[in-house]
Amino acid sequence: MKKLIFALGAAAMLVGTATSCGGNSSSKLFPEEQALNDSLTTAWGYVAGGQAAQMLQAAPAGVKVDKEAFLRGVQTAILADTADQSYLQGLSMGVRLAQQRAYAMKELGMNVDAAQWMAEFKKALLADSLPQMDAMQQQFQNCAQRAEQTAQERKNAEKENSPESQANIKAGEEYMAGLMKTDPAIKKSETGLYYKIEKEGEGEAIGDNTPLLVNYTGRFTDGKEFDSSKGNPARFMARGVVPGFGEGLKMLKKGGKATLYIPGKLGYGVNGQPAAGIGPNQMLVFDVEIVDVNPQN
Repeated sequence: MKKLIFALGAAAMLVGTATSCGGNSSSKLFPEEQALNDSLTTAWGYVAGGQAAQMLQAAPAGVKVDKEAFLRGVQTAILADTADQSYLQGLSMGVRLAQQRAYAMKELGMNVDAAQWMAEFKKALLADSLPQMDAMQQQFQNCAQRAEQTAQERKNAEKENSPESQANIKAGEEYMAGLMKTDPAIKKSETGLYYKIEKEGEGEAIGDNTPLLVNYTGRFTDGKEFDSSKGNPARFMARGVVPGFGEGLKMLKKGGKATLYIPGKLGYGVNGQPAAGIGPNQMLVFDVEIVDVNPQN
């Protein structure tokens, strides 16, 4: 992609140079100059086309590019009147805006009518003054934020209802139901966090912003460990970790120990943590120990 951009950038510079010098295709050239022009044109066009082909071949899996449509887009730009700089500027801006419109329609699910959009663009561009500009900017920002939020909620709902997510939720519920039958010391908070306090600890209460030193081991319900402080207490605050972990820490004091059973909704949620092997809405188990509260060093 960078090579292609460089090639197109070089093209723009060459075109700009030719235009500023007053050159055009109808100017009479000496044979050697014509030969140079022909050689440059042939090599440049071929190299740019080859770089474009390599870029398309390197497209991510599942991304299909229509070469004929791609070619029409390039041809529209290359065959444009290079002497009309205003047209070229409009064409350049139009391409960027078209990409933004495509994003809004595909990623945000918005139906941005091209004719309606163009009518408003023309109205503002040709107006003598823009008394509505501030209000329209605020309206655009508000609508864009709502669109982003709605799109994210839609994606989260899709992930929430995915077979893997639902299977993890069910597995976590069944796991806890079995444990609570055999261990009455396990409690459940109003938020849905399961916990077993081995030792509450002593001293000052822990708040969201209280600096802590904590020993911990994180494991899956099958006992496989995925994270651990490994005897070197980690330094953090309750507000800086996943909600279920933070809630459990605030139940303890210095010297306190507990086991936290964190449902996916209080852990890494619908996105999970793929790098650690944590799936969407997967139940996690943490053994924690508060080594120090408000450590001096």
